[in-house]
Amino acid sequence: MNALEVKNLRKSFNKIDVVKGISFDLEKGQLLALLGPSGCGKTTTIRMIAGLEMPDDGDIWIEGTLASRGCKTTISQKQRHIGMVFQDLALWPHMTVYENIEFGLRVNGLAKTERQKRIDAVLNKVKMQKYAEAYPARLSGGQQQLIAIARAIVTEPKLLLMDEPLSNIDIKVREDIRQEIKRIQQETQITTIYITHDQEDAFLLANKVAVMNTGMLEQIGSSEEIYSSPASLFVANFVGESNVIRVNIVDKDRILTPWGELVCNTKDHERGNAFLFFRPHHVKIEKRGYGDGVIINRNFLGEWYKYRISTSGGEIKLQVREIYEIGQSVRFSVKKMEILFR
Repeated sequence: MNALEVKNLRKSFNKIDVVKGISFDLEKGQLLALLGPSGCGKTTTIRMIAGLEMPDDGDIWIEGTLASRGCKTTISQKQRHIGMVFQDLALWPHMTVYENIEFGLRVNGLAKTERQKRIDAVLNKVKMQKYAEAYPARLSGGQQQLIAIARAIVTEPKLLLMDEPLSNIDIKVREDIRQEIKRIQQETQITTIYITHDQEDAFLLANKVAVMNTGMLEQIGSSEEIYSSPASLFVANFVGESNVIRVNIVDKDRILTPWGELVCNTKDHERGNAFLFFRPHHVKIEKRGYGDGVIINRNFLGEWYKYRISTSGGEIKLQVREIYEIGQSVRFSVKKMEILFR
């Protein structure tokens, strides 16, 4: 049984479509990263799942039970038993860490001894036991984030929804907090949706990544699938650095490029216009290459150099360890490429 099923979910505000019929499911214990730019509908999606926004259409099923159908709610927001971590954390400044975490348990009517047991356990889980009597203002941004997570999971929710939780965290501690989130989720096995515009967050944390754009899901798959085999031009350009060149399919597995005719899997298409997609590290400079170009830019990235090459098909990006001079003529080939149609 899936922990969550979303079917044809739609939402508009002032006659503007914000979520346009998206569907996905999530297995129990998985973490799904909902990845996309600001304004693409990510937050609206999880707010509908949580019961904080009313959908215009579509079904939401939580652990096999219908939570809403269209604009009709069948399970209230409170009864959905969902934990949320907001972008602004929403910790109460006048309450101690212990009191912040305790609040949800009080609302649920748990006895004091059970509350204390759960709070001690969750503080131990996030490694913040010694801060129980501290106030949020006395904690670092990363520590506040861990307390917000502790508060969300102490009620043992069916789903945990996290909305850009690392957006306000200093880059120096971001990696540490990211690893803590991953550890906590794996240990608790709470089914989680993690909203982010940062592909590094998505790739490092998620079992499955869903790329969202203008209210629609462009692609759902593993990090490797999203990166290596994007389903659309948007995914290719949004995730990682890419090269995209217009080409023409002249026959099955034969494409005409600005650098001549090449062999490439055309995915059962035998004629027509398409796009050739490849990553910068799939480009190799070699004497027997089939393309000609001139190095027009070079940047040093530690172990790698990033280049831009001017070619007859436009500029392409290249990432290699070798040093080439700006203005140098080179020949190149592409070792791995994909055809895209949208």
